[in-house]
Amino acid sequence: MDFEKSYKKINDNFLKGNYRETFKDLIKIYKLNNKSDISNKIGVVLLKLNKKKFARKFFEISAKEDNNNFKPFFNLANLLKKSEPNLSEKYINLALKIENKPEARILKSHLLINRYQYIAAIELLEKLKSAESFYLLGLSHLALGNDTKSKSYFDESIKFKNNQINFLNLNTFPRVYRKTSDIKYFRNKFENLINVINLSIKNNNFITEDKKNIITSKTNFNLAYQQKNDIELNKKYFNLLNNIFKKNKIPNPKYHNNKVLFVSGFFYKHTVSKLFFNFIKEFSKIKKLKVSLLYISEIEDDWTYLYKDLDIKFYKITNIQNIFKFLNKENFSSILFLDHSMNNISQALINNKFAKNYFIFWGHPITTGSKNMDYFISSNLMDKGNQKHYSEKLILLDGIGFNYKIDNKLKDIKNNNIRENSFYIPQGLFKFLPKYDYLIGEILDQNKKSTISFITDKDPFVTEKFINRLKKVKKIKNNLDRVIFLNGSKIKFYDELVNHKVILDTIGWSGGNTSVEALYFNKPIVTLKGNSLRANHTFAMLKQIKLDVLIANDYKEYLYLANKLIENKDFFNSIVKKIKDNKHLIFNKKISLYEKIKDLL
Repeated sequence: MDFEKSYKKINDNFLKGNYRETFKDLIKIYKLNNKSDISNKIGVVLLKLNKKKFARKFFEISAKEDNNNFKPFFNLANLLKKSEPNLSEKYINLALKIENKPEARILKSHLLINRYQYIAAIELLEKLKSAESFYLLGLSHLALGNDTKSKSYFDESIKFKNNQINFLNLNTFPRVYRKTSDIKYFRNKFENLINVINLSIKNNNFITEDKKNIITSKTNFNLAYQQKNDIELNKKYFNLLNNIFKKNKIPNPKYHNNKVLFVSGFFYKHTVSKLFFNFIKEFSKIKKLKVSLLYISEIEDDWTYLYKDLDIKFYKITNIQNIFKFLNKENFSSILFLDHSMNNISQALINNKFAKNYFIFWGHPITTGSKNMDYFISSNLMDKGNQKHYSEKLILLDGIGFNYKIDNKLKDIKNNNIRENSFYIPQGLFKFLPKYDYLIGEILDQNKKSTISFITDKDPFVTEKFINRLKKVKKIKNNLDRVIFLNGSKIKFYDELVNHKVILDTIGWSGGNTSVEALYFNKPIVTLKGNSLRANHTFAMLKQIKLDVLIANDYKEYLYLANKLIENKDFFNSIVKKIKDNKHLIFNKKISLYEKIKDLL
């Protein structure tokens, strides 16, 4: 065999994307010359063919054939960084011992950042000068609360005009904002980078590898937690995605009438399932419909099997290209997405039109901004008069707009050991904006015996950043001994919900599933009426059970109601009684989704 000629052919085919031919030729060479570099190259080609298990096998073979070969150890670390991070870190450490290459230091930094080891990541990255290293430095300093350094490194990373890193940068937001002005910075950065990436597309600077990396990276999910009207920004964002992933239209597709598909990555015990499972169950019983479910996640639990037991076709596909093939083949008349922007796959699907009609539920309670999405399914009590917030046509279901499915474990929790004078805000810290912090101080100051409990973030530095922000409010700092942080990774969530006396709703981004569960336990909730879907979840529930008295119209009334529930025992008991009497209006009242949208399917 002429090895030189064969290697040239292999390299040419690889660069052209002819991976099957490359694989065949490499196997021929490997049979004659089973060297570590050849088996490693086979692994690389198998990855290109999306054969991850076989790729892993060849990388492992390559590593055994030469334990001083950097490449297979690096490739194994890269392959396993999401699925098996501990093993990935073992392999990258071995790679770094062989050769201290920049790409290995960057990969190790990713793994450290995922474990919240930001200082160690910074030490690895500081001497590197690349788009990715500057981006990761920005990310690390952002988490540590070093805002000036963070912004400086983000700005440096943008100068490299690296499309993949710019897209990551575009969708990077703090989990907790240190101050209100930061919202403006990240909002402007988001819009500016949309323009930068669009210019790169216009100048034909986008390669196929950029597109593949982007489609599996971040989404704009965290933009919504700035609690602004995002319709125009989301339109620009989905226009950008459309420019990146231009798709040839299928000529005159033949959609199958009454063939319906539900899509989500949360067909397990999750808020999305608790809110919308019963709608899928309703559809499964409509004989004229052919109902399918597309699950775009690997996670399964007993709730997943509840879906599988329905009279539907259940598909689990997590590879984007395979999903595209499936949807092109099936020609559904309508696709109903339970959520959007909560994973990269749903984002990619919404960017393409695979059915006559697209519907979106409020698993993520914000407009998609996509021209492909036809209808947004919401609630009359949460979203009346808000069409201007949506690029989709708004469909308002009666009342609260969902048929809640109770977690059976709720029924086993007993109401005992209620802590007197205790407030609880059982929401993620990312829902708290700086402009509302002073209200926490007022509640503590006005209720000298009260405590307020929060749940820590999964990232300890985010919790620390939030606490440091609270300390800037004098009335919180002076009463910090009455601010309790419950360990989010260890608490028994239902027990804590039961053991607190009064629930305070987060302003601007209301509790959804948590508020339903609190009402199940007969817990009074104080909320503030908002002007958007995400601000009005609890408002709608309290309206539904005729407890308007707990809905504040302004901050002053919010504080007054919180105080009254703690100080006035008769008022508290009357509210608890009314919840007990009326909560069936949430848990037993049924809304028909099918009757509302049947003419649109």
